[in-house]
Amino acid sequence: MSRLLPLVLLSAHLLGAPPVLTPAVTREDALVLKSTGSLDRDAVPECSALLASATQERVLWTLSDSDGPARLVAIRPSGLVALPPTAGPGFGQKKYLGVDVVGARNLDWEALASDGAGNLILGDVGNNLSRRRELFLYVIPEPTVGAASVTPTRRLTFTWPDQVEFPDPEQSHDCEAMFWYRGKLHLLTKHRRDTRSRLWRAEIPSTASRAYLSPVGAFDAHGMVTDASVSPDGRHLAVLTYRLLWVFDISRKPENPLTGPALARPLQPPVSQWQLEGCAWLDNETLILGSEEGGLFQVKLRELSAPVSER
Repeated sequence: MSRLLPLVLLSAHLLGAPPVLTPAVTREDALVLKSTGSLDRDAVPECSALLASATQERVLWTLSDSDGPARLVAIRPSGLVALPPTAGPGFGQKKYLGVDVVGARNLDWEALASDGAGNLILGDVGNNLSRRRELFLYVIPEPTVGAASVTPTRRLTFTWPDQVEFPDPEQSHDCEAMFWYRGKLHLLTKHRRDTRSRLWRAEIPSTASRAYLSPVGAFDAHGMVTDASVSPDGRHLAVLTYRLLWVFDISRKPENPLTGPALARPLQPPVSQWQLEGCAWLDNETLILGSEEGGLFQVKLRELSAPVSER
């Protein structure tokens, strides 16, 4: 049974920034992932996020990144594009590929979250070279399966408060992971020159069009963070990297969800499906992972390591 060593607190790089939690992964045997489905590449050229619908049973939302189509795609756990129950062979005049997001441009869509109030939050937050000065969040009423289009109700801009150089030579201001926690949107950064990730909380004003971020924590993810998801019962936070899956116990709702007891295990996807970039909960015990190349994989909570004491 795998365990995580006690965390070591490192000095923060920035004045006032939270210390970096550094868990050590002691279980080295990788979980070999076997395909449980595949995406329609016409609908989803490059899967960059997964989010379980909060209102529609066995529906997951996904999207493509960087200059891909400006659309959301509802899929089943098998990877098939979800259609209305009444849809027959003649549904639509052409192949249905998803829900067009009206008035939005896909600069680098990388993340999805749900606000618990019937809305999806779409993150145009990709920033591979850390040179973007402005990033975007779209608030979108969750469409019904089979919808042709949806119009965002809000578009918010934000910048990283600690970024002073464009591009950032450390390349530490990319982002592919968002989740809703304690009534707020949270974002995890993806670093290109180290394996750390910073956790930020977004303050979304009721009417203004700019969101503001405040630091919550940071940890050594042992890889580049590509997605994150909170379980339906609100007890666990999953954080995905290309080769490692973390699950944090957040049942006591700590201010910083990265401080709870953790599970972790390395992952071994098929060589042709190496870019794991989507992570969502099918139920409280089952995660579904998606690769950019279109593969889908399921992981049971029991396949990870045992929890350690609170940190």
